[in-house]
Amino acid sequence: MRPDARRSGPDTTPDRSHKDSDLAAEAKPRIPPGAAGDRECAWCHGELAPRRRRFCSDLCRIRGQRAERRAETGEFGRAAIRMIRAMAKRVGASDIAEFGAMWEVMTEAEHAVTEAIDHLRAAGFSWAEIGAEIGWGRQRLTQWRQRRGEFPGQQNVAPGIPESGEAG
Repeated sequence: MRPDARRSGPDTTPDRSHKDSDLAAEAKPRIPPGAAGDRECAWCHGELAPRRRRFCSDLCRIRGQRAERRAETGEFGRAAIRMIRAMAKRVGASDIAEFGAMWEVMTEAEHAVTEAIDHLRAAGFSWAEIGAEIGWGRQRLTQWRQRRGEFPGQQNVAPGIPESGEAG
């Protein structure tokens, strides 16, 4: 027989006796009951394999670590407040060289707040709803926003208030 000739017969056909569901079941790690004891996966709360420490599978590890990387907005804001307060203490302890940096932080914070207000207004929130979140009235918030209308790149979304430079 030539070397490039294909052979056929019962010994050369691939074994297709198992189903795809059997392959999926084989891919899952099998954990004997009671082997993990009281240890559980940090993500799905299933039992851990004997050699696993926190997650029962790579998929749970990826999902769990991704969830741990997310910073909640409130938590992130509280951390920023703590950093600004620490910066104020250093500047207040006669570190005049850092006063310019602190002023820049304040300016950036005002820019961010006015931008957030503009986005909330564009999303359909009323002045009263936004003001209620910070304990201010509608009028106080609109006046605060109007005074900051001079920021470049900021849009004035207050109804009935013309932009600077427009004839009204």
